[in-house]
Amino acid sequence: MLRIPRYLEYVFICFALWFFFGNPINLITSGGAGQLVDVYTQQSNFLLPGISMAIYATASSLLLFRWKLILSRLRSNPQTILIVLFLVIVIFSTQWSADPSQTSRRGILLAGSTFLAFFLSTSFSFKQQLRFLAIALCINVILCFIFGVLLPTYGIMHDGVHAGAWRGVYTHKNKLGSQMALTTVFLIVIQYAKIFRGKANLAISTSTIISGFLVVASKSTTGLLATGAMTLTFIVCNALKLSYRSMVIVISAIILLAGSATIYVQANADELLSIFGKGTDLSGRDELWPAAWHMISRKPFLGYGYEGFWGTAGSPADLLRQIVGWPAPNAHSGFLESLLAVGWIGSSLLLIVLIITTVKAVQLVRTTRQSYATCPVLIIVFLLLSNMTESTLFNHDVWLLFIWASLSSISIPQTFLESKPENISNDLNIRESVKLSQSG
Repeated sequence: MLRIPRYLEYVFICFALWFFFGNPINLITSGGAGQLVDVYTQQSNFLLPGISMAIYATASSLLLFRWKLILSRLRSNPQTILIVLFLVIVIFSTQWSADPSQTSRRGILLAGSTFLAFFLSTSFSFKQQLRFLAIALCINVILCFIFGVLLPTYGIMHDGVHAGAWRGVYTHKNKLGSQMALTTVFLIVIQYAKIFRGKANLAISTSTIISGFLVVASKSTTGLLATGAMTLTFIVCNALKLSYRSMVIVISAIILLAGSATIYVQANADELLSIFGKGTDLSGRDELWPAAWHMISRKPFLGYGYEGFWGTAGSPADLLRQIVGWPAPNAHSGFLESLLAVGWIGSSLLLIVLIITTVKAVQLVRTTRQSYATCPVLIIVFLLLSNMTESTLFNHDVWLLFIWASLSSISIPQTFLESKPENISNDLNIRESVKLSQSG
């Protein structure tokens, strides 16, 4: 059997993660345009989809080399079956899609992103997975900072109301804000859990500070709120490791503070939103979302096909744009985007996966009492926050993290151990206790 050197797999997964978290190809090929430009739809540019397909093909091949291990890891994972069923719906949605060719291309890319997440979550120990994610995020942080300082033509927005906001290697400031929000809290967890030592930990600390700066420099309201919410989530997750009495006290205090803050925000919404240059109309979303629901009601069960709703002239989105009176590029909601793409049948599968993942992830935090076990919970919170007012669910980086969190919430007990055989006997008690807790 062909054996791939382990260090090559390490290099491959780090490159792949960085590429999908923050490569600058989209920004550079758009000439630094001050808007979101989707290079995947530009027929004249094959670089981004070409590299993506090469990465997906490599990940799929590596999965085939260890198919027995994959089956043993995923056999009892209910999320896996649901994810596969969802992919089947996506692929077959070409049969009823408003744009079959677009659905076919994008469906293949989504499947490839799923395979990459499978490869990451099943081929390495959980600590290794966290190291690879941290390395990729740190590289992205440094590149975003370099683009803002040394290449401001690309790294900073210059058009319209967003002029002066940093965007790093992305085409819009909101993407930088949300990505750096996740990076900041994720790296804090990595430091807290002592995943790295020595100079590597110093690099993590430096990257954490820079990513926090980039959240502010992006002037992204979503990024700031996401940073606060995920930090609060991390505190709550750590409270779950306390004794029952202490846990109840801490979580009750957090709920009280969060409830008070919510009431205050609702009572002063206009004043608070005006600080960030926003209004209670949510930048036109108050008109867009009802129009999206109207379009969903016309094809409620299977939708318009994956990525088949939004398109050029003649697409179903034309009617929605006529209703709202402006050229909406997407639904500005991950949930609505899913309903438009695959209807209630496909979206229900994703919702069930999300619920199971959330329950299992919280159980693991309580059971394992390991700080780094909070990472899947943070990913779920990030997913929910980033898709409240933006359509990022099917973005390759967000989808990859969603599938990774889903698989990791089950496989953490099996992958706590490093790959070294001598570590296995030392941690058998941990593995057995986790298995007993899951069966209970």
